[in-house]
Order: sequence, then structure tokens, then C-alpha cells
Amino acid sequence: MSEAKLKFDNKEEFRAACRALSGRMHYLNRVAMGEQRFAWEVADMMMRLGRVFEDHYDNKDTNAQFGSGYDKGDIDKEDAALALFALMYPEKD
Repeated sequence: MSEAKLKFDNKEEFRAACRALSGRMHYLNRVAMGEQRFAWEVADMMMRLGRVFEDHYDNKDTNAQFGSGYDKGDIDKEDAALALFALMYPEKD
């Protein structure tokens, strides 16, 4: 795959790229992968990742939690993946 096909310049384009990858994975899962639950979950996760990135990129609280190259943040490095997962899969009300 060429790099140009996955080029994005902002959070909205990143979300669109994730949506496209998710859609392609769902399609391939239906026609060539045997409707695997694992493949379905990967596609769903990709869609959620794009949404969370767009929704939280400029969020001061989220950025304070995760930190930056200059600030440690409130979440330990070991817990960052769990915190991201929690954003992607919020508890149902």
C-alpha cells in the first residue's frame, strides 16, 4: 500500500483514515475471512480509535492525563493503554 493512501494532515483526516481501514476490514471479513469475530473487533477498534483521537486531541483534561514529551502526565506509562481503552470503550449508562 502506498504511503499517500494513508496520508492525513489533521485529526479529522486521521478519523477518516481509521474509518476507511475499518470499513475495508469489515468488508474483507465478510467476503474473505470467514466472518471472524477477532477481525470484526479489530475493525471496530480502528473506528473507535479514530473517533477518540478526534474527540480528545484538543482536550485539556485528556492531555493532562497522558502528558507529553515535556510533562509526565497523571497516568503512569504502564496504565496509558488501559486509559486509552477506557476512552474507546466507555461504560454504558
